[in-house]
Amino acid sequence: MDLLEETLKPPVDDMPAGRDDSALVAVVEDEALVLAGYQMLFDSWGYQVVSGGSAQELLRNLPAGGRVPDVILADYRLKDGQNGMTAIRAIEIACCRKIPAILVTGDTGAEWLREAAASGLPIVHKPVNGVQLRELLQRCLRPLEV
Repeated sequence: MDLLEETLKPPVDDMPAGRDDSALVAVVEDEALVLAGYQMLFDSWGYQVVSGGSAQELLRNLPAGGRVPDVILADYRLKDGQNGMTAIRAIEIACCRKIPAILVTGDTGAEWLREAAASGLPIVHKPVNGVQLRELLQRCLRPLEV
């Protein structure tokens, strides 16, 4: 296990038990290595994960049966001029509902910060802090925990 994995991994007794009804986290990330890291991290936390390098790819990868993601995590900068905000909206439109979502970015430009703030979406800055990301995911999923 490398230092990054060790830093992001929560204590064993703090991990949720694996359940068939665990939340479905949709991840839109176009860098394969980063995507694999999110997959391992979210799996270790007991979440189911569906992913893609774009909204269209993610939608093709959704599980059969019409299950809709419970939360979306999207990188801000995607290939072909796409961005995380448009990817989130495309997934919501295809799923016919509003879905809690989180933007991840390494950008710090003033124009981007204004655009992100106007979206109302929570933002996680790179490098991603695992504890902060987990807390934010749990807040986004709280309505599911009745």
